Amino acid sequence: MNYSRNLTIRWSLFLAALLLVPAAWLAPIRESRAEDARRNQPQSAKAGQSLADGRQIFEGRCTGCHGLDGRGGERAPDIATRAAVQQRSDEKLYQIIKAGNPTAGMPAFPSLDDGSVKALIAYVRILQGKGPPTTISGNPQNGQALFFGKARCADCHMLSGKGGFIASDLSPFGQGRSPAEIREAILTPRTVRTNAITLLTTRTGDKLSGVIRNEDNFSVQLQSLDGSFHLLMKANIENQTQQPGSVMPSDYASTLSARELDDLIGFLMTVANKDHPSTGKRQIREDEEDE
Repeated sequence: MNYSRNLTIRWSLFLAALLLVPAAWLAPIRESRAEDARRNQPQSAKAGQSLADGRQIFEGRCTGCHGLDGRGGERAPDIATRAAVQQRSDEKLYQIIKAGNPTAGMPAFPSLDDGSVKALIAYVRILQGKGPPTTISGNPQNGQALFFGKARCADCHMLSGKGGFIASDLSPFGQGRSPAEIREAILTPRTVRTNAITLLTTRTGDKLSGVIRNEDNFSVQLQSLDGSFHLLMKANIENQTQQPGSVMPSDYASTLSARELDDLIGFLMTVANKDHPSTGKRQIREDEEDE
């Protein structure tokens, strides 16, 4: 009885081992095929992913000083159109990003790995007008009518000197971005301090809503949706609340058709390429004096 039971157990273990052997053999094959798939991924897909990563890094770490379009601001120079920057090699840009430039106020980013730095450089090259041409599928003329009409973009945004003041100037927005990226920005707007709606209630009961433009320990400067500015002392503010969402509408997926979105995207890209073309070589002497 015990002999028969032991024999049954031995056969069960033997059969289980046989079933596990093919799985062990197949595991390296699956890993090899997965690696081959990653290696054979189309270069266009890899480039698109790299540019998306580079844009995300740029917007998170660089726009505060260099601006969203890379054309500089009060704290940092133009790195998009200046010939001196355009003519720097990728290796030189890599060194500057990793080690910084203390004399010019450029911080170092040693925590960025090799792939992140290269993706960032690739995106900077796009801002410099050195990226591959992008096909515009929408009708820019229809997109212009939408921007200043049905979509009401111009109520808040300025473009080529026309439009509102409450939101950012979209003149350069379509440069260096793919149609998919622009579509995502339209359909899923992100809430940041510069577009968040804040409701202020004064001690006298007055209520104001708009975007906070400046704030210190004693005062708040609010720009209301009609574009006017209001300076209030914090001692006179009873309550200050940031509203959910942003000034940017979140219902474009339902109010605009797919074709209308294509037209709007085409208009933004056309304006950006027209008003902010790649400048090519400029007077290096003037650029070097600014460094």
